[in-house]
Amino acid sequence: MKEHIVSTYDEDLNSLKSNLVEMGVNCERQLFNAINLTKIINIAKAKEVVKNDDEIDAQERKIRDFATITLSKRQPLADDLRKIIISLKISSILERIGDHASNIAGRILYVKKAPESYLTDSIYQLGQLVLKNFSKALSSYDQESQKIAQIVPAEDVTINSVYETCFREHLHLMMEEPKILGFCTQMLFIAKELERIGDLSKVISKEVIYNLKGKLVKR
Repeated sequence: MKEHIVSTYDEDLNSLKSNLVEMGVNCERQLFNAINLTKIINIAKAKEVVKNDDEIDAQERKIRDFATITLSKRQPLADDLRKIIISLKISSILERIGDHASNIAGRILYVKKAPESYLTDSIYQLGQLVLKNFSKALSSYDQESQKIAQIVPAEDVTINSVYETCFREHLHLMMEEPKILGFCTQMLFIAKELERIGDLSKVISKEVIYNLKGKLVKR
């Protein structure tokens, strides 16, 4: 990052980035806990994930307010303006990812426990892929790395393929054993939440590339 004549300006930009990284880590923790619920159902932990979404919402508001003040106070141009706008966009994306993690926990609260005959962990495995790629997207922003950011869209192709496999598998399970239809339906909703997080991780990576290159990446 280029240094400015006014050192407090650099401090503002650094604070904005630090707040965004902190929000991202919080989302990553939420997602980790939500994904684990698909393997080992824990009602107390599910309630905690739902409750903690309020903190992510508060972080998004804090970043939005700070960025707005910085825009009005500093009136940035070119690279600096782009950095602030990107931080606003990514914070909004992170807030949506937090919502998806909360939704996963909400589905778990709805089903309460898994049927004994439900033995697959394919959605948990899907979640692990999504979490790993989300972590890459966060790292690309934190490290300002185009190399890491370019990996994320390619990994999302794999995530979409695994999601399709999970979808077909659960349709088969529902046809084979109608008694678990309700549970499998909720798990399919969870799989879709994970697939959407995968898409949002890809958007973060493309915003990072735009931030670094100053050129939009085709979606």
